[in-house]
Amino acid sequence: MSRLLLDQPRIPSQRRIAPLLCALALTTSLSTLAQPPASAILPPELPWSGASEALALAPDHPWATPAEASDLTATPRYDETMAWLQRLADSSPDLQMQSLGRSPEGREIWAVIAARDSEFTPESLRASGKPLLFAQAGIHPGEIDGKDAGMMLLRDMTVLETRSELLDAVNLVFVPIFGVDGHERFNTYTRVNQRGPVEGGWRSNARNLNLNRDYTKADTPEMQAMLKALRKWQPDLYLDMHVTDGADYQYDITFGYNTSSYYSKEIGQWLETVADPAISADLREMGHIPGTLYQVRDYQDPS
Repeated sequence: MSRLLLDQPRIPSQRRIAPLLCALALTTSLSTLAQPPASAILPPELPWSGASEALALAPDHPWATPAEASDLTATPRYDETMAWLQRLADSSPDLQMQSLGRSPEGREIWAVIAARDSEFTPESLRASGKPLLFAQAGIHPGEIDGKDAGMMLLRDMTVLETRSELLDAVNLVFVPIFGVDGHERFNTYTRVNQRGPVEGGWRSNARNLNLNRDYTKADTPEMQAMLKALRKWQPDLYLDMHVTDGADYQYDITFGYNTSSYYSKEIGQWLETVADPAISADLREMGHIPGTLYQVRDYQDPS
C-alpha cells in the first residue's frame, strides 16, 4: 500500500476500519509466497514462511481466485477478473458491482460494493453509521497485488464467511482495476525488476498518461470518473495499493501516509496511533516484516 488518505476526520468511527485494513494488508502480502523463477538480473529471493499462507485456497477449490488457481504466480486478465467478481456478487446479497465510468478504449471501470445493505447507495451506507473504506487497486496495472488480494478478501467476507464479521462494522468500496487499459497491455517483460506475476500490465493508460500523476490535472476519463466516485461515496479512508519495487527492501510489505505534521493533524494522529500499530502488529504476528514506505529522493544517497 503506498498511501492512506482520509476524506474526513471522523476519528471515533474510524477505529472500526483498522481490522479491515489489517485483513487487506495480510492478504496483499501473499503475493510474495509463490512466484515464478526470478530473472538472473535480480538478487536471490529470500525464503519466507508464515501464518498468512493459510489465507490462500488450494488451486482446485471452487472459490479459488484465478491467482490462487495459478498457485499465486499469475494475475487474471480484465475479462476473467470481472467474470469472477460478477459470479461472486451473484452468489452474495452483500455484494454489488457498479460502474464508475469508461476508459478511453471503452472498458468499464468497475467497483464492488460490500455492505450489509439492500440499496448499495452512498445515502444508505452513510445511514448505517458504519465508516466507509474505499480501496483502489491497479492505478499502476503492473503493480497488481491489491487486485488479487481484494478478490480473496471479498470472497472471505461473503461466500466463505471466514471474515464476515468485518462487514458488521465497516462498508467497503473496492476498485479492482483502475487503469483498465494499461492492465490489458500484458507482457512478460513490463516489470523486469519485480518478482511476478508471470505477465502483467503497463504502467500508463492507453494515451500513455500516468493515472497516478493525474489527480489534480484530471486530464483522463479514468481520473475524472474516480474523482466523481470519491465525491459521491465520501469515504472515511482511501486506500491506494501499489507494489514496492526498484528498492532492495528487507521488508516484504510497506505502507505510508501523511502524518500528523501534514494538513490534517487529527487524521494523521489516527493513522499514527490506531491504524499503523494495528496493521504492523497483525503483520508481524503472521510472520511478515512490515516497514514504512520511503520515497527515494536521491538514488546516489540512500540516507
